[in-house]
This record gives sequence, structure tokens and C-alpha cells, in this order.
Amino acid sequence: MSERMFWSNKMKKRYDITGLGYSATDYIGFVPRIPVENTKLELSSLTVQGGGPAATATVTAARLGLTAAFIGKRGDDDFGERSARELAGENIDISGIVIEKDGCSHFAFIMVNEETAERTILWSRGSISMLEAGEVDTSIIGQSRGLLIDSLEPAAALHAARFARENGIEVLIDAGTLREGVEEILPYCDHIITSETFSRQFSRGEGHAQTLRKLSSYGPHSAVVTVGEGGCLALVDGEVIEIRGFDVKAVDTTGAGDVFHGSYLFAVLQGLDTAGCCVFSNAVAAMKCRAAGGRAGIPSLDEVLSFLAANGHGGLFDPGSTGS
Repeated sequence: MSERMFWSNKMKKRYDITGLGYSATDYIGFVPRIPVENTKLELSSLTVQGGGPAATATVTAARLGLTAAFIGKRGDDDFGERSARELAGENIDISGIVIEKDGCSHFAFIMVNEETAERTILWSRGSISMLEAGEVDTSIIGQSRGLLIDSLEPAAALHAARFARENGIEVLIDAGTLREGVEEILPYCDHIITSETFSRQFSRGEGHAQTLRKLSSYGPHSAVVTVGEGGCLALVDGEVIEIRGFDVKAVDTTGAGDVFHGSYLFAVLQGLDTAGCCVFSNAVAAMKCRAAGGRAGIPSLDEVLSFLAANGHGGLFDPGSTGS
């Protein structure tokens, strides 16, 4: 089955998606347990990969076969050069990345419990300034069918989302934390995907169902709360539904949410309805967890289709199973 069969008749623009937001270099160390203070603990392994919410989501879309571009900011240091090189290696257009002279780029050190696959993330923005609205190359976004933003560059994300809305481009936001400025972006988003952390903050502890109903007031096409290995919750026809995750032997959960977001926008562009997008994204995110780091385990589309078929969802892309 050709990976291009789903969207070949829709590719009227240069890019299927543009990602905008945070890109980083991740150092991922595996440990027998997450250490407490004043403890020495030997790493069992160490891997270095690109990371960051919007960047990893964009890589996911590219792995699934979409044409993609990325807009962000980096320093002219080794971290920044490595992160950009990894994106370019995925055939992602990086011409929209702004380079700040003498800047220290974003990076993170991630400790992964080798028994549970859960992780603790220590991250830094480095010394580079926030991406400003005036630094966003909207001509790249204008050549795209979809825009994926995270909440770590709110001024730039707001500018980009407004532009995309004015030009009929699908906008998906990865709302990971309720940061200042994020709520201002939500009215311009067609798909709002939140973490459990955002949901707790947004609903003031009233629960995910309340989050979804509040998000619906902004008028998105879909609203979803991801809940880790449990899958996700979504609002469909005014009702909150649960879409269970897939059981896999997890090695590392780093980046699973980011992969979910890139998969979700892929599924949107194929015409799947909200429930179908959730099933597809749950599958891709679960498959990612079978390898170390946020990107090493991201599968191809053919691998995802085989996984779905083996897990009772072989008809997900059949005619009549998708939304308009």
C-alpha cells in the first residue's frame, strides 16, 4: 500500500503542515530508578536526539509521509546546529528557523526509569530570546494545509494562528501547560489538544470533562485531553467519550504526547473524524514508546496501518469510516 495514496489528490500547496514552536536537543539517560538528593547512580545507557513539542510533532508528520516545514528559533551553538540538522534530515524545510548570534539553544536532560519507562525532564531555554511575531515567516504558513503550534512561543503562535485562520489553514495547538497568553490563542485553533496538566489547571481541578466543555466554547472542530497510556478523552457531538490507548511494551514515554499531536493533524488532513483521529494518534504514540527517546520509535505510515490492523482497527481508512 502506497503511503501517498491518502493525500495525493490534495497536495495543492508546497507543505502539508508547518510546525511552529520549541525545538531542542535531548540527552536521555536510563537509570534503574529516579534518584533522590545526594545520590550517585550509574546510567545504564545514554542517547542524544532532537526534542521539543512542536518539533517532534513535525517530525512525526514527516515520518508518516507529509511534506513539512518548521519555524522556530535557535542559537548558533552546537545544540542549535544539531537540532536543525536533525529536522533537515527528516526532509523538513528549516528555512523559517531564526538563528540568534551567540545564543545558547534549548536543551534537556531526561532521566528514564528503565523499569517503568516513566521519565523526569530537566530542561532549559538556554539564553536565546523568545520567537517574536515579526520573526515568523508567514509565507511558509501560507503554503501549508495545516499549522501545528505549541504553547512555548505564545506571541509567535498567536500571530501564526491568526494568519492561518484568515487563510483557511487548519490549526492545531498542543496545550501542554496553561502559560500566560495561551488562552488568547485558543479562539484561532481548529483542534485543541491538551495534556492532563493543562486540563487540571484549566478546569481548576473540576476534571477533564469540564475542560472539554469549556474548550468547546472557543468553537474548535475538536477538543481532546490526552491521558498517557490510558489514551484520551474527546468531545464528540456534545458528549465526552473515552478512546483507550494501545498496550505495548514501553521502553520510554518521552515525546509520546508530541507524537500524538503530529499524528492527529495527519489524521485530520486525511479526513478522519474526531474519534478516528484519536484512535490513529493513540496507536502512533504507543508505537513510539517502544524505543528510547522522543523520535527513534516514530513509525512509518505502513507500520502504523499494520499495527492498527493487528489491533482490530484495519478499516480506519476505509471509505465511509472517515469524516468529511
